[in-house]
Amino acid sequence: MKRIFIVLLLCACGCGTFAQGTATLRLIDKEGWTAYLQGTMPLVISVPHGGTVNLSEISDRSCEGAVTVTDSYTKELALEMADYLQKFNGQSPYLIICNLIRKDIDQNRDMPEATCGDSRMEAPWESFHNQIDEAISEAIAQFGYCIYIDLHGHGHPEQRLELGYMLSDKELKEIYLTRQSPAKQHSLSNYIRASNGKVELYDLLFGPQAFGTLMANEGFPSVPSAQDPFPQEGQKFFNGGYNTRRYTASDRPQVIGWQIESNMKGVRDKTGRPVFAAAFAKVISQYLAQVAATKK
Repeated sequence: MKRIFIVLLLCACGCGTFAQGTATLRLIDKEGWTAYLQGTMPLVISVPHGGTVNLSEISDRSCEGAVTVTDSYTKELALEMADYLQKFNGQSPYLIICNLIRKDIDQNRDMPEATCGDSRMEAPWESFHNQIDEAISEAIAQFGYCIYIDLHGHGHPEQRLELGYMLSDKELKEIYLTRQSPAKQHSLSNYIRASNGKVELYDLLFGPQAFGTLMANEGFPSVPSAQDPFPQEGQKFFNGGYNTRRYTASDRPQVIGWQIESNMKGVRDKTGRPVFAAAFAKVISQYLAQVAATKK
């Protein structure tokens, strides 16, 4: 199988596009801040924290609340996922990858916090987010809907996927125990509204066809899922951030999605990436078929 690689040295050469196999990745800006893979399916994946390019002229972000840890190998994982979707489905997701290190910019924050007030980082922020906007708009225009996934990595002890639907651990527990959905907007709200009663939140989180359940069936423990519905007391859990909230908001009614916080062992490590990518390609294809069926 031919692989897709981003060679960051190309940025210094001023190259605008580069190809591996049947896919062409494009550097959106001449500086090489943002890399983009043109999609052919209603799936948009962003990678905000996998970059390693450190700009010498930019001081490390140090404003209140700033997080600067890199989500190691998430860029490589996303490219592996794209490879397997091409191999098994003959289709490519839209990929938007930030090449800059998180010390310079946090692409999962609104601009003031993302840049820590450094105006020089406003252009990279806009480059990344404008490209997500463009990819989502294009997918909707072509397919009528879009699944958006924001890909991250976590360092928590529990080696499982944490799926962020903009629902806290306490809210997940409440939904699981009562089957009552919260009134708030979450990242599956648009799906539920568009289905005209065909799907319920409980099933999307814990049912046999829930994304987490399907991934767990493929050997990748996930929370929430039928197997692991909510984090237990004292367990850390990321429930989604700025990107998930922004791109699955009610003003984007054709978009649904979630944040994936991936564990290192067996997922982001070298041996795990191709295995995970194959499972993801299978599961997301099933999920996309479910979404399409509800629109008929």
